[in-house]
Amino acid sequence: MTRYASFAVELTGTLDAAKALSDVPAQILRAQQRALGTLRRRLATEAKRDIGAEYNLRAARIAEGLQVRNDADGVRLIGKSRGINAIEFDARWTRVQPSGVVATSSRARFTAIKFGGRLRGESGLGARWAVRRGEAPSVHAGSFIARGKNGALLVFERQGKKRLPIQSVYGPSVGQMLKHGRRPERLAEFAIRTLQSEQQRLLGSTP
Repeated sequence: MTRYASFAVELTGTLDAAKALSDVPAQILRAQQRALGTLRRRLATEAKRDIGAEYNLRAARIAEGLQVRNDADGVRLIGKSRGINAIEFDARWTRVQPSGVVATSSRARFTAIKFGGRLRGESGLGARWAVRRGEAPSVHAGSFIARGKNGALLVFERQGKKRLPIQSVYGPSVGQMLKHGRRPERLAEFAIRTLQSEQQRLLGSTP
């Protein structure tokens, strides 16, 4: 079962403040509803941008793990708590086979080429990836890239003896990224600014 991590943006005071901008209740209600709709769209986009600036993950993959819902007094931004396979963090793996063929895999492709010698150093230790953007990829000994049951390329590892089963390798979830550092505070501030400016724009333009 997929679990979720979330935080709520409390907007009660911001919604009430709109009443001072107009004396027509129907106009206030319409403005609030439209402003909240705009906020839901923009908050998801801002969260995707903020997470993508820190983590080495495609924007589309971040979006898959995010939801925005109405809450009793505002909105709730929700991130899936299921870990993301390391292949999504641009994992790469190179292996020299006894036949002299070099097999190179990544999420985007799998290729095999002839190779005259042997790779040196860290080349055969394991898959490489970087969770955070801008970091140098690190080698994770014993890990490798192969096709899972669904046919997709994934990162696996086998710990201990060879007869032990392999297991998938995961990085942080979108839910963990969502709550990391000052991200909740930044997104809450963004939400309040967006709602206030959108309500003022809508009420100010209402005849």
